[in-house]
Amino acid sequence: MKNKKVYIALIIIFLGFFFLMIYLFGIDELKRRNQELTILVGKRTVWQYQDKKWFNRSGNTDYKNFDWKKYHVYSNQEYAGDYLLWHDDRWYAFDDNKKAIDLSGEFFAYAGNYDLNFYPFAEEEIEDYSSVYKVLKQYGIPEDSTFSSAYHVLVDFDNDGVDEDFYVISNVFSGEEPDITFALVYMVRDNKISMIYEDVVRNANYYNRCMPYFTSFLDIDRDSSFEFILSCGRYSIAEPLNMLYQYSDNEFKIAISSE
Repeated sequence: MKNKKVYIALIIIFLGFFFLMIYLFGIDELKRRNQELTILVGKRTVWQYQDKKWFNRSGNTDYKNFDWKKYHVYSNQEYAGDYLLWHDDRWYAFDDNKKAIDLSGEFFAYAGNYDLNFYPFAEEEIEDYSSVYKVLKQYGIPEDSTFSSAYHVLVDFDNDGVDEDFYVISNVFSGEEPDITFALVYMVRDNKISMIYEDVVRNANYYNRCMPYFTSFLDIDRDSSFEFILSCGRYSIAEPLNMLYQYSDNEFKIAISSE
């Protein structure tokens, strides 16, 4: 009889521990699986995040699936409000009474049970070109090349109290016809250069090449690690290519693009 009581007590303890683990970890995992996020960038980029996977809904998607839903809307990274959106040649915003809201600037909107946080940034003139010359030398590009775009952005993307330095250098749309057309984006962290985007071609029509620029730095779900959207403008294409970069395995990788 005594052994039976001991077995019963052990079973009760085991079951209690089992249900406690389900409560502590199972519910959180269930919440994560039920999280959904829809991101709208520019005129036609639509991304969705579900079950820890990104899905590109841009291009040939039926935008009616996203019409007349309420989104958190931003313009030039400034919060504009929560509005109903409707798509035609671009996204149009309306208040709850379906009165049109005038928006201008870089368009960004999202909906879902994620919490996004924007990191304000500014394009700054490059004063120290030492890292630029190192990168140009790496690709066999002359130091005296004419730049159509040359700037850097300071962002503490990993929230460690120290700014990382993000550079954009390019000669696309420079007004010349160079032998080498280049568009390069890289980060300097602890004096180490890490390439993010590279497009270097010889004897090419530079009007068809990419002019990269940062659209947004944002923290998805406030996990203290910032992602960023790098856009790629081309002369003959009205809507730029948008690419969302996330940091993993000690480097930035494209999580999803609009192509």
